[in-house]
Amino acid sequence: MLSELKERGLPAVVLFLVGSVLAWYLVPAELEQMQWEVPGMPETYPIEQMCRPVFLGLLCYLPFIGAVGYACMGTMDRYMSRNFISYFLMCTLILLLIYILADFTDNMERFRSRFDDPVFQALRFYGSQLPMFLYQILPYTLMMGTMWCLSKLSGTCEITGMMQSGRSLLRLCMPVFFFSVIVAMVYGIFGFHWAPNGSLYRQIILKQQRMADGSAPSLIYKSEAHNRIWRVGKPPTIATPGEPLRKLVIEQFDKDSRLVRQYTAEKATWNKKESTWTMENVYIREIAPAYERPQDDQFEDEMVLEFGEKPYQIISPGAGGRLDAMGTSVLYEYIKSGAGSREDRAKKRTEWHVRIARVFSCLVLVLLAIPSSVTFQRRGTMKGIGIAVVLAAFMLFLYSVFPSLGEAGLIQAWISAWIPNVLYTFIAIYIFRKNLAHRSFKEWLQAKLSGKA
Repeated sequence: MLSELKERGLPAVVLFLVGSVLAWYLVPAELEQMQWEVPGMPETYPIEQMCRPVFLGLLCYLPFIGAVGYACMGTMDRYMSRNFISYFLMCTLILLLIYILADFTDNMERFRSRFDDPVFQALRFYGSQLPMFLYQILPYTLMMGTMWCLSKLSGTCEITGMMQSGRSLLRLCMPVFFFSVIVAMVYGIFGFHWAPNGSLYRQIILKQQRMADGSAPSLIYKSEAHNRIWRVGKPPTIATPGEPLRKLVIEQFDKDSRLVRQYTAEKATWNKKESTWTMENVYIREIAPAYERPQDDQFEDEMVLEFGEKPYQIISPGAGGRLDAMGTSVLYEYIKSGAGSREDRAKKRTEWHVRIARVFSCLVLVLLAIPSSVTFQRRGTMKGIGIAVVLAAFMLFLYSVFPSLGEAGLIQAWISAWIPNVLYTFIAIYIFRKNLAHRSFKEWLQAKLSGKA
């Protein structure tokens, strides 16, 4: 009894310790990242942004939660869990490796021409891309792992033998649903901030050219909230956010878009503790109206300005406003602010609902995979699996069509995001009911096409 308890509880204890170490390292690092990324002071951060360290901490402990659930399961459930987890991880690792190798082949020349140490920079780059890659493939590796696991058990008649114990197919698959919920939570956490941030980092790194001295090219950033334009001659790269801005000109406008003041500085350094900018060798020019006498320029060796812009906003201004580079919290803040055109707000509102709906699409695809990969006769399951794959591909198509209708304002944003999930849930439940009657997917489809179902 003691040895069994140790065998069940030891993985949970180990994963709890590993999760605690990761949370101790990652959560403070995320809070520090927010101090140069999120506008305002820490005490004024909106609740949507404060969810980031909370979700990151939860991500660290999700394996521990899964291990606790596994330890509480019976023998048959643990056997089903081990099979499912092994096949799911195998599918994820294989697809992830193919994805990374294909992407590295396309970008190998860029790394070699832009970096002095291309191997290290490539490893660092793809480390930052893992959340984005996993966000793109997890729903489908979850479906593939489910089908691989259940088709294997069904082909060896183990599913039939398990059902002889009195358990239904739905009850047998409860461990699959349990771990699928955990994977769906991982998927949702990645999509909240880290996958879009990886997409933004990717666009900047792969498209950004370097100057002869290794610095980033000059940039212009317009702060709509503060009526300011930043012109930076030598900005730091996104990989070196602590470096100062050099050779910059800041133009201050009034509410009528008239230029009223201009700062020309040799260097500007961000103080994250006080949320201020320290300018060095600054010329201040007051722009007087035409009917007033112009004032003489002022010079300061050093001056501190309480400007609300942060380095991250200036260095990476949203990658052109692409939705895939905007975190879910940023989308929600934008929607609440009411800024932008009506069409722009509709696009962001639809994208926000789509990201939430896609978390549940992970479970919908699992629900579709289970009856498609289980058969109770001595025959292969490949036809059922093939049809399920076609349905999953068609689901991708629906996730392009209906959100487009939502962005155009033809239907409500939340309806356009949830229609694919609702439709496929009914399809999966219907197929599930047919398979509970011990009819194969092929027999059900033939009966359906002949009108005898």
